[in-house]
This record gives sequence, structure tokens and C-alpha cells, in this order.
Amino acid sequence: MKVFCEVLEELYKKVLLGATLENDSHDYIFYLNPAVSDQDCSTATSLEWANTCGIQGRHQPISVGVAPIAVAPVCLKTNSQMSGSREVMLLQLTVIKVMTTRILSVKTEFHAKEQYRDVIKILLESAKVDSKLICMFQNSDKLLSHMAAQCLALLLYFQLREKITLSNSWIAFCQKNLSEYSESNKAIYCL
Repeated sequence: MKVFCEVLEELYKKVLLGATLENDSHDYIFYLNPAVSDQDCSTATSLEWANTCGIQGRHQPISVGVAPIAVAPVCLKTNSQMSGSREVMLLQLTVIKVMTTRILSVKTEFHAKEQYRDVIKILLESAKVDSKLICMFQNSDKLLSHMAAQCLALLLYFQLREKITLSNSWIAFCQKNLSEYSESNKAIYCL
């Protein structure tokens, strides 16, 4: 678990700076895939998720060596403080959000932007991250719910800008909840 958090923290620092990534884009999906149970859309513990590798049929990268980078201190919790699944999920959502923002920024170097674009496309395709974010919308944890909504909004904008077909889960969610607009507050989560 400690290594998982360290890699995620280093990835966050790199993306925050707009730095290029050393490894193949597929290697980062393991670390960015939020641990959301398919049954009840509740969060699993980070350790449990790390042991089961998160996505069925996908293997954990053997070793993602993220080289230390010299940056100004970032206000991240220490590994012992970041042991809870909530903190890990918030960091995952933050990395996805910053990575997507970097893709859309004109200030990001072209090579880094292409790497981030590949990671996000793979995350959308293989990890079905949009379905997991939809599940987080109505989480009782307001910060987690808010971050999931922000993250999904950026991912949807990215998909529209890149002319990527929106997922069936998002379309079904919108159709169901927007058709019940006068009867339900769920439409607010769509908007």
C-alpha cells in the first residue's frame, strides 16, 4: 500500500508540473482507477483493492519506477496519514482532474500533453471510470461527491473536444435522471 501511495503522489507532482511520464500509459491506469464496488457503488478499502488489482482481467504493473523530482514542497499527507480509501480516492480524482486540465491547457508541453491524453483515453476505455464517478455522485461524503462531479465534468468536456463517443452509462444516467427532473433532485447531479 505504501508503494501505491508513493507512486500516486509522485504522479501527482509530475502532472502538476506538466512533466513527461517515464512509463507506458497503461502502467498508470492501475493507480488512477478509483476503487468503487460494482454492486453497491460504495468504496472498497484501498488495501483490499490493491490486492485484487481493481479491474478484472488486468494485471498490476510489475514495477512503475517513478523517479524522484525536485519540486517545491507539495502539501500532501504522509503515507501513514494517507492510508484511508477516502484519501486515496481524493488523490486519484485530483490527479485525473489535473491531468485533464493539463491536456486542455495551451501551456503544457506537446509531448507531456500527448502522454496525458493517452492515459485519460485508456482510463475512459478500460477502467470505465465515468461509470465509477457517476456512482460517487450521491456519496454521503460531500467532498468525494463534489470531486467526482468535477472530474466527470472535465472528462466529459475532454470526450466532446476529442470527439470521443460518450459512454452508455453516462447517456443512460442522463436520460433516466433528466426525464424525472420535476420529481427528483438527481438531475442536479447530472447538471
